[in-house]
Amino acid sequence: MKWSQGLATVLLVAATVYLGFVPQQFDFSQILAGGSLAFLAYEFLSFYRQPTITSILIVGILVRVLLVFAFPNLSDDIYRFLWDGQLIGLGMNPFGYLPSDLIMHGAEGVSSELFEQMNSPEYYTIYPPVAQLIFYASTIFSTDFYTMSLVIKIIFLVAEIFTFLGIVKILEALGKDKSLSILYFLNPLILVEGMVNLHFEIIMIVFFIWALYFIFVKKYLAWGALLFTLSIASKLLPLLFLPYFFFRLKGKQRIQFFLLGTLFVLLAFSPIIFGLDFQNFGSSIDLYFQKFEFNGGIYYVLRYFGKLYSGYNLIHYIGPTLGLMACFLIAIKAYLQKEYSLQSFLEFAFFSFLVYLFSTTTVHPWYLSIPILLSVFVKWRFAILWSFLVLLTYINYSYDPYWENLWIVALEYLFVFGFLVFEIFRNNNFWRLNVTQKKS
Repeated sequence: MKWSQGLATVLLVAATVYLGFVPQQFDFSQILAGGSLAFLAYEFLSFYRQPTITSILIVGILVRVLLVFAFPNLSDDIYRFLWDGQLIGLGMNPFGYLPSDLIMHGAEGVSSELFEQMNSPEYYTIYPPVAQLIFYASTIFSTDFYTMSLVIKIIFLVAEIFTFLGIVKILEALGKDKSLSILYFLNPLILVEGMVNLHFEIIMIVFFIWALYFIFVKKYLAWGALLFTLSIASKLLPLLFLPYFFFRLKGKQRIQFFLLGTLFVLLAFSPIIFGLDFQNFGSSIDLYFQKFEFNGGIYYVLRYFGKLYSGYNLIHYIGPTLGLMACFLIAIKAYLQKEYSLQSFLEFAFFSFLVYLFSTTTVHPWYLSIPILLSVFVKWRFAILWSFLVLLTYINYSYDPYWENLWIVALEYLFVFGFLVFEIFRNNNFWRLNVTQKKS
């Protein structure tokens, strides 16, 4: 290992661990400093050096093991996770009760301390069954918040190792250099938002990557459908990719995939369906499109002109409309795909998720986990730049009271779209990895 590579590796580990242990959500200057150093080292290793697959795995596991011991300090979502897990332990369906109602009526066994820390006490939970199972597992052995977070982090650590192995398998199947795995496995955003803040894209991704392996490489459609369902049951986002299988699978394969998928979905969601108030649960999902706003790109532009026209925020119309337009574009893209193959699907998935991100009203940093993963397999690199720029949105939490700095949002998207256009016109010859595709 060259001294520069070794120095960059130490800097990456140190800066990422610093982010995990030191700053709080409101410490923007510390987050920006640590994040900048971590991304500087990451980009040097990814684009100017060619680490071995063994060194990528060792460093990735090392930093994740260290981060296991950091309590989620940049997000308060952990308290909702633990609240849902404790409700399950009390024999309550977390989808059937508002936290505020339980506290108001003095429900026995619920934690007022967790309630006070939650950021969404007036909303029904929207986390799918695999996530709920992990929430419950974290509460079995202890009621201490730190210990419960350790349980979830150990599960995340195991998931990330399997994700790495799945990425390597996919790269081998595509005939690409396995060191491309560095784009995901050492990405600071993945490390921080996954292993520190415990966002469940990490669990979704491990099932997703192995679903692709069984569907496209091993040709085991039943196993692939099961794993794809588990990915959906971890976080609903893979639903965006179903149009590809609907249009590209033919005859018995399409029937088999969707029949098995429907059966697995019913089985996966059955433990939480009973006692669920579908109207209230649907209203919580609907709020995502009609109330929540954070770091929206195209939506913020439309919101501005909507206010000029009407005098008030038209999110109730703009949010759902953008959602429907995104679904339409994704369906058209799936219909127009010329072939059914692993590479074809990966390119479709990258396109589809970016359409979703560009059109949604809310883009939290961890939402970029899937584009980062897919960047391993496609030629585009602007999502990697975005994974750094999105850290700028932490500035919003540094204001008291909370305030979203739209100048920062504008700067972020200016660079994101600017680099996307640059890649399109330069045919992605800039900022490419220092790796070559293997000859078949």
